[in-house]
Amino acid sequence: MAAGEGALDFFGLLGQGVYDSINSLVQKGVEVVPGIAVAIILLFIGYVVALVLKRVVIEAIKYLKVDHFLETHDLPQAIGGISFSILIGELVKWYVVILFLAQAVNFLSLNVLSEFIQVLVNEVPLVLGAVLLLALGFYLARYIRHMINKTNYPKKDTLGVLAEVILMYLIVVMALTHIGFNTLILIEAFRIAFTALVIIVAVIFGIFFALSFKKDIKNFVMEIRKGI
Repeated sequence: MAAGEGALDFFGLLGQGVYDSINSLVQKGVEVVPGIAVAIILLFIGYVVALVLKRVVIEAIKYLKVDHFLETHDLPQAIGGISFSILIGELVKWYVVILFLAQAVNFLSLNVLSEFIQVLVNEVPLVLGAVLLLALGFYLARYIRHMINKTNYPKKDTLGVLAEVILMYLIVVMALTHIGFNTLILIEAFRIAFTALVIIVAVIFGIFFALSFKKDIKNFVMEIRKGI
């Protein structure tokens, strides 16, 4: 009899534990669901506002003929052929979405999810800024390349590509620094490579100069020897 009562007590405690757990989850759900619903509604409103602002920005940039100017100078190819208006429109859209997301997260009672979204809210604007910096930098690099290609320098194509690559590298380093990456290694690598390039160019120029003025240098040395 005592064993039977012990079993009944055990299952009674087990049932009570299960009931308390389910009841706790239900109460937690009742607390969380309204906040999630408000957050979803706020995000929906934010996304609609973002789409409207994106269209306004795109039309404004087109009205200012920025796309036309860039296309005239064949600059959109520097970022994969994406028009400047579309790029800026997308950046504005996602920035607005992030702003609304930052507000929506305040209605959530889920601490882990809230912390993750808060980190996302803090980091995404930096990424968007880095993307804009990359685009403007790549435009500048391609423009300088085109300017070099318009000169009469015999090696203008090679020089143009080299100038563009160097500028793009510097822009990428700046963008990574803006996001928060440690770019010390990249900067040091560029410094070493640039120093080596300068030395190589100096050596090539010296050899070219020596060959071009070989006869004059020979006569100059002969005159010095006669004087001695």
